[in-house]
Amino acid sequence: MREIFMKKPWIAIVWFGIWGIFQAYAVCAVLCGNWEKPEAFPEQAYKALIYPDMVFIPLYFTSSVLLLYQHYLGYTFGLMSCGAVVYVMIYLLSLSDLKGEANLVFDSIFLIVNIIAMVQITVKLKSVYGKK
Repeated sequence: MREIFMKKPWIAIVWFGIWGIFQAYAVCAVLCGNWEKPEAFPEQAYKALIYPDMVFIPLYFTSSVLLLYQHYLGYTFGLMSCGAVVYVMIYLLSLSDLKGEANLVFDSIFLIVNIIAMVQITVKLKSVYGKK
């Protein structure tokens, strides 16, 4: 059982699935006008983040599924998803000017989980393709 659990990058699989669901909800809520914009964010710049998110959402889900099925492109898509999450988080942190405790705490937690997922994918990638 332990070998099955350790064979797949489970943190990355679960993280990209949850993050994709959250981002899909957030984008739909912003487009419908139901999302309350944090006070620290300027209106125009906040809305500008929606369009890259629309591109990234399928990437998150695709990464999660490919990693789950151990497809060789899963690692590539997973690392691209890590980069997309970092892009979104840095964009949100810069928009907030590092103000607002809730923004800083949650964005920092998201970045930490994303870094853990990235390390897990990288280690798994090295163990799979680094053998000589």
